[in-house]
Amino acid sequence: MKTRFSKLMAIVMVFALIVAFAAIPASAATDYTPIGGSTTFVKNLVVDEDANIPDITFAYTITRGTAAAATGSTVEILASDVGATIGNATFSNADTANTIAGVPTDPEAGPATAGSKYAQKSVTVTFPANSFTKPGVYRYVINETDGGKPGVTYDTTSRYLDVFVIANPETNVLSVDSYVLRNSATTIGTDGEYTSDPDVKSDGYTNTVTQYDFDFSKTITGNQGDKNKRFTFTLNITNAIPGTYPVTATDVTGNPTTITIGTDGTYTGTFDLTNGSNFKVLGLNAGAICTVSEDAQDYTASHVVDNGSSVSGNNSGAITLANSNHSVAFTNSRNGLIPTGVLLTVAPFAIGLLLFGALAIFFIARKKKRAEEE
Repeated sequence: MKTRFSKLMAIVMVFALIVAFAAIPASAATDYTPIGGSTTFVKNLVVDEDANIPDITFAYTITRGTAAAATGSTVEILASDVGATIGNATFSNADTANTIAGVPTDPEAGPATAGSKYAQKSVTVTFPANSFTKPGVYRYVINETDGGKPGVTYDTTSRYLDVFVIANPETNVLSVDSYVLRNSATTIGTDGEYTSDPDVKSDGYTNTVTQYDFDFSKTITGNQGDKNKRFTFTLNITNAIPGTYPVTATDVTGNPTTITIGTDGTYTGTFDLTNGSNFKVLGLNAGAICTVSEDAQDYTASHVVDNGSSVSGNNSGAITLANSNHSVAFTNSRNGLIPTGVLLTVAPFAIGLLLFGALAIFFIARKKKRAEEE
C-alpha cells in the first residue's frame, strides 16, 4: 500500500512541476505598446542636359515580406500583420530649375557626366501605429509599377525594406532603431550583420527618359522662287509624355519658344518658315511620333527625312523617334521660262521707232538751217 502511495505522490509532483514550468513563460511575458513609423527613399529621374523634366508620376507598391524563423546563426524575420502605405514620385516641368548636372552615380568630387542631368524626389513610406508589436526585424517588399510611358526605363527590381525595432530594457518601450533598404532579401546574422554583402544598401530608384530632338527646315529655290515668302507648317505629335518642351528656331518671327504636350500625349501646332529657317523641338521621348506637313501653295514641294533621298510631296509622314535625333528638310521650288518670243516681237518695233525719231530730228535740223541761210 505504501508503494502505491509513493508512486502516486511522484506522479502528482511531476505534474505539478510541469504546470509550474508551463506557467513561467506566461507570467514572464511583456506587454508592449505597438508603434508605427515612417521613412523615405530617393527617386531620381535622368534626362538630357538641354531637355526639360517631363510631367510624369512613378507609383509603388509595398507588401509584407516573408517571415523566417531564427536559426543558430541568424535572427528571426518578422512580417507585420498591418499593411504599410507608400507615396508616389511626381515630377513636372517645374523641377527643371532644380536639376543636378550629370547622373546620380557621379562621385561628388568628380566631374559630372556630360550630356545628362537629373531631378530628385523623396518617396515616403508610412507604417500605421500598430505595425510593430514587439522587438525584432520586420521586412517589407517594395516594387515600382511599370507605368508604360514610352521612352521611360522602369526599375522593376524588388527592394527589401527592413525595419529594426528595439525595446528599452528599463521601460520596455518600443522604438524604431533603423530602416535599411536593400536589393536582396538577405538573412541577418545573430551579430546584427547581413550575411551577404553587409555593406551594400540600395540607393533607391533611378529612372531614365530616352530623348531625341525633332526639327524641320525650309529651303526655297528656282528662278521664280521668292526667298522672302513664308510658308505655313503643321506639326502633329502623338505618343509623347505630357509637359512643356523647349524649342530652338533660327526664324523666330511669330514662332513660339516652347510647345506643350497635352495630358493625352498629343500636340498640334502651326508655324511659318521661310528660306533658311528651321524649327527644333528638344527632348521628346523615344517612341513619340511626329508628322509635319506644309502648305506649299503654287510651289513644287519635296522633302528629305534624316538625310535620306529626296521625296516629292509636302508631308513627311509619321516618324517614330528612335536611335537618334530626327529631321525633315523641305524644299519649295518655282521655275519659269523667260518669254523670249515677246522680246523678239518688240525689238523690231523699238528699232523702227528709234530710226523714225532720228530721221525726224535730221529733217527738222536741215529745215532750220535753210531758213537761217535765206
